[in-house]
Amino acid sequence: MKVWAEGKPGVEKVLEKLRAYGLEICSDDPEIVFPYGGDGTILKIREKYPKSCLLGIREKSVGYIAEIGGIGQLDSALERIKKGDYEIEEASMVELLCKKLRITGLNEVYFERWLEKYDYATRFRVFIDGKDWYGDELFGNGCMAASAKGSTAYNWSCGRGMLLSSSSKSFIFTPMSSMHLNKRTVAYAQETNDSISVAKPAEQILVPEDKEVVVRVTLGARSRFASDGLVRGFRELKKGDEITFRKSEETARFVKLPRPVLG
Repeated sequence: MKVWAEGKPGVEKVLEKLRAYGLEICSDDPEIVFPYGGDGTILKIREKYPKSCLLGIREKSVGYIAEIGGIGQLDSALERIKKGDYEIEEASMVELLCKKLRITGLNEVYFERWLEKYDYATRFRVFIDGKDWYGDELFGNGCMAASAKGSTAYNWSCGRGMLLSSSSKSFIFTPMSSMHLNKRTVAYAQETNDSISVAKPAEQILVPEDKEVVVRVTLGARSRFASDGLVRGFRELKKGDEITFRKSEETARFVKLPRPVLG
């Protein structure tokens, strides 16, 4: 079995252990890649090795994607791999399309107003199956779609309302820092408890895997498009432009070590 390891400083120790278990060390089309670091490291390495299975090893970083908590757990993991005692998980990804731009992400894809040239909030309407989902024009920074893997990442900091199980094929759509243009709600001041009429925040949407979300721009601005934390391009959005979010046909493959059944 051809394997490889990349990542944060200290990855040399991972390579040493792989050699010790008699595995073939090769960076050319490896069957399994061992990313060493946090979620950001795993995302970058998945993009570099899209056909390989990943078995993440968490360094000191906060992360949710890694299967192994540290190098100290690697020996037991390698013993199970040598015995074939593992499973392959096909993780869902998400996709964004705008004009000639198409980007995919394991965690998320999004567009947002480019603040270097800030004039006004982007305005838009959101459609699913032709239905104006919110029944109102929204205004805010942009929009994002997050996969099950990505639901604990940028999605959580932007929406903090929805999470998905890792096996889910659905995705979460989030209007980023966005509110209704014509709908109001009442909030209360923390110190005085005075009531204040404010714009109603736009809620997240749980989107089934066979549905698409179409964002139709009503007032645009220069925006940047990104996936998994990396900028993929810039576009000048104008009235009538559409951005489509959907589940990607691509998947990411991860090695999963079955947990022992207790009792």
